[in-house]
Amino acid sequence: MINDNLIRSLGEQLGRFVSDARSREDMQQSLNTIVQNVFARLDLVTREQFDAQLETLERTREQLERLEAEVTRLQEQLTDEAAGKSA
Repeated sequence: MINDNLIRSLGEQLGRFVSDARSREDMQQSLNTIVQNVFARLDLVTREQFDAQLETLERTREQLERLEAEVTRLQEQLTDEAAGKSA
């Protein structure tokens, strides 16, 4: 979920405009609920989830590069063998 400190900070900043303590608390609770619902609908990911996906992507890219190099080596080997048989 989204950082609760961010939501709390937004509530506090808006709460400064309301002088009555009870009304301010009610408004902050309502705002927290609204913001959490909006963020939930945005289908956001946490930084940790993003970093994990980035790490997976980097490992996959490295594996792809190794496989491409192996395919190239095998193609060259086949070409060399075919050239040796025809000579």
